[in-house]
Amino acid sequence: MATVAEALAVAADHHQSGRLAEAETLYRRILDIDPDNAGALHLFGVLAAQCGAFAMAVELIGRAIGQNPGVAEYHRHHAMALDRLGNTQDAADAYGRAADLAPDHADSQFNHGVLLDRLGQRAAAAAAFGRALDANPRHAAAANNRGLALRALGRTEEAADSFAQAGRADPGFGAAWYHQALALAALGRLDDSAEALRRAVVADPSLVGAHVNLGNRLPETSDAGLRHYQHALALDPRQAGAWRGLAQQRHTRGEQAEAAAAFAEAIRLGGGEPILWNALGTCRLAAGDGAGAARAFTQWTVSAPDDAEAQFALAVASAKRDPSLAERAYCRTTRLAWRDHRPWVNLALLRLANQRPAEALAPLRVVVALRPDLAEPYFNLGHTLRSLERAGEGVESYRRALQLTPDDVGAAFNRALDLQELGRIDAAAAGYRHTLALDPTHLDALCNLASVVRATARYAEATAGYRRAQILQPDSVAAHRNLLSSILYDPGWTEAMRFAEHRRFERLHALPLPPLANPFANSREPNHRLRVGYLSADFRNHPVARNLEPVLANHDHQRFEITAYAHVARPDDVTERFRGMMDCWRDVGALSDAEVAERIRADAIDLLVIVAGRFDANRPLVAAHRAAPVQISLYDGATSGLSAMDYILTDRVMTPRGRWAGEDAERFAERPVRLPTLFAYSPITDAPTPVPPPLLTRGFVTFGSFNNPAKQSDEVLALWGRLLRAVPGSRLVLKYKNLYAAPDLAERARRVVAEQGVDPARVLTPGALQDRQHHLALYHGIDVALDPFPFCGATTSFEALWMGVPVVTLPGGNMMSRWSASLLSAVGLPSLIAESADAYVGIAAALAADPARLSALRAGLRARVAAAPFLNGPHKARQMERVYRALWRRWSQTA
Repeated sequence: MATVAEALAVAADHHQSGRLAEAETLYRRILDIDPDNAGALHLFGVLAAQCGAFAMAVELIGRAIGQNPGVAEYHRHHAMALDRLGNTQDAADAYGRAADLAPDHADSQFNHGVLLDRLGQRAAAAAAFGRALDANPRHAAAANNRGLALRALGRTEEAADSFAQAGRADPGFGAAWYHQALALAALGRLDDSAEALRRAVVADPSLVGAHVNLGNRLPETSDAGLRHYQHALALDPRQAGAWRGLAQQRHTRGEQAEAAAAFAEAIRLGGGEPILWNALGTCRLAAGDGAGAARAFTQWTVSAPDDAEAQFALAVASAKRDPSLAERAYCRTTRLAWRDHRPWVNLALLRLANQRPAEALAPLRVVVALRPDLAEPYFNLGHTLRSLERAGEGVESYRRALQLTPDDVGAAFNRALDLQELGRIDAAAAGYRHTLALDPTHLDALCNLASVVRATARYAEATAGYRRAQILQPDSVAAHRNLLSSILYDPGWTEAMRFAEHRRFERLHALPLPPLANPFANSREPNHRLRVGYLSADFRNHPVARNLEPVLANHDHQRFEITAYAHVARPDDVTERFRGMMDCWRDVGALSDAEVAERIRADAIDLLVIVAGRFDANRPLVAAHRAAPVQISLYDGATSGLSAMDYILTDRVMTPRGRWAGEDAERFAERPVRLPTLFAYSPITDAPTPVPPPLLTRGFVTFGSFNNPAKQSDEVLALWGRLLRAVPGSRLVLKYKNLYAAPDLAERARRVVAEQGVDPARVLTPGALQDRQHHLALYHGIDVALDPFPFCGATTSFEALWMGVPVVTLPGGNMMSRWSASLLSAVGLPSLIAESADAYVGIAAALAADPARLSALRAGLRARVAAAPFLNGPHKARQMERVYRALWRRWSQTA
């Protein structure tokens, strides 16, 4: 019969050979014979554990330990069974006893460390892993786990060394290299970290995190980085970090739509982290998806409601598509970060873009307070103030901008522009010269400087400036139109020279323009409701508007359909009044001349009236495209020079038939149509009441001219000097806006008068008042108004007559010199129209010498004017309509 020892050996052989049932039978028989047999208890417990009976295994191995506690293997297997039952603390204690009994058994030390780490006893775990390494320095798992425990303890440098030991022990241990890379990165050793990541992905290409982190370590433009992110996503498409890295790579490469899609996926997988919403919105905005960007930035504001940058980004993305949302977001940004100048700047620019300059001022003032070192906000403030017609404040803003950026051409030019608008023409001229020193090709500065010097009657210099502008830019219509205006003032130009220049304008700018090809579809029925279009930049508070309004307010809309083609940069209450007079209103400021002509053709306009073509921002070249069957020039100073302009409206005084025939007769490209009177005016209902002539109380006569000083050539001033000499003690008052505040301008007038032997102190230049009532009240101090020549007054003469002040005029041989004569003829005062310079002096002196006549004129002149045909709006409208109908019938019969 076999002994217990022999039976145990047979049972162990069955066990090792996998014959577990036979082994269990023998273990049970042995224990029946010898219940305390430690060997049988241990092996039976191991078998029970192998079969999943861990409670039985714990009980059996525990009994074996009770019989023989000094066997390390018993404690090791006991620990395994306890661990499988979830008794982690007991299992750790058991591994500890096994390790104490067999300190050189590396796996016991390792497993003890694993359980201690699981219990959160990381220092003890690190020590246990260290003991495992003492037993086996090439135990890679122990070195890796020791590194993890040390890193958790904050002993990062030791952890990095331990991970390195694991990698050296097993170069294929990718996780160890990966963990070392993370530790090195935490130490700031990024190059070493990148090298460890490379080893990790080589050792184990399936390490998703290593690929992602290596992609993060590589430059954002690296193809290798892109491949690592793509590989990580091939392994795990739900890896949010990989999508994030891929998105950043795409963004850096300029692939904004692809980047946005990747960021969206990262958000879907990883939640609504604010920085990701920021990145998504940024990429969508760069890809041109403003709406998508706004949605992303909105989510950013939801996830970070107190983040000023989120509000700012939302505002930027919404500015074009939803200005009200953008404004609210900018305002929230300013509340969250009021010291940040950027939202204040953008809020101002948004309001400016939406035609709300008054509301842009406050944020712009905050900007210059926050950042007085920045030039651009001062520039924007100046621009805004100009749009509000507060040029005086704008000058100071541009000055500050120039202090910060002395080479800023725009600030130099705009400052000069404001100075010119303020009438400070000397300073404006210096500003334009400064602009040209910075940019000798600045066309507007050249033209404006020419206009400024023209105001001092330096006509040759003005013409040279416009010519230089044309040389610099031969196709500049603006420069040539300025020249056409300027030559009206210069008495040195003959009529033949002026006409030749107008024809040159046509050759350069009109003839190259193709007329519209499609034939007119207008009805040729002579009595149909005529469609009349008025093309003008002056539907605003402007002298030309005052001439237009009586006609437009009284058109017969049953017989005429009236359309305005308005190019009005700064609409005002007068603009709105004009809108109400029209059957149709078209804003054409944003259209080219050809597009305006197409619009007029599409509206089937029968007669197009182009108003004051050469002046301001008017559009005479629309006629060159043949926009309408009949094209008419109204309120221009001379011929347009355009063959496509069919008619020019004038009157019998301004353009008398046959009177100036000969070599220097005024010539027209158009056919003149002579009305009884051309101009139309409305009563100035808010004007002060005329008063008796001031000479009655002063004891001397006061002559005056409130005309543009550009009209006051040396010849004009010399003639006025002769008049002052002929009327002892008389005074001459010169006023036009604020231009005479310029010392050079006032001194020139005094110098020319002094050359006639007159004390220059008799020339007065009072400060200008812009309010119209105050301006008109200045006529209370004028006895006789003096008209300049050859470019005489129009509105100025009417205002003087309305205030009871007689106007003495010297007409010449062209219409621009005869506007005042037309008015005087219409009010029955042809005696004030001189035929020569001597007669001019004689008429004015005679008035000065006859206080009774002056008083009578003063008392009755407003009534004369009020009764004149040019003040009868309905009459003028019917007169114009008869002309329009006649011109239309002529076309319909001959076309």
